[in-house]
Amino acid sequence: MKFEQQNLSHSSFNCCDLSETEIQCCNGSGMSMNDVNLTGMHISDANLSELAIDGAQWGGALFQSIGHGDPSKPDAEHNKEGVRFSDCSFQNGRITDCDFTNANFQNCDISGLVINGINIEELIQKHVPVEQRE
Repeated sequence: MKFEQQNLSHSSFNCCDLSETEIQCCNGSGMSMNDVNLTGMHISDANLSELAIDGAQWGGALFQSIGHGDPSKPDAEHNKEGVRFSDCSFQNGRITDCDFTNANFQNCDISGLVINGINIEELIQKHVPVEQRE
């Protein structure tokens, strides 16, 4: 089935098999998905501003070139609102070439966290006053 130049806003799809569906040049703002299987889904050249993902599995997920716009389109506007992660597991994850300027980590388990070869937990312990150490 192929839809072209159709206004499908306010449509509802319930218990549908949309596997292998391709969506191009479409406005999905305000779209909501619940209890969906998006294994192997690929999103590129997309505006995901204000995207909220809750209760999802993300093992093997890859986030790349996110938040700073497309380097090949330096004049394009992009949302500069800070990204927030809450109650997420980055266990055994890898974060490379990311900008954490003014990032704030609160109540995070940093056991074994290494940044550029430096064990951060050990570094912090060196700077914590003796009376505050556990």
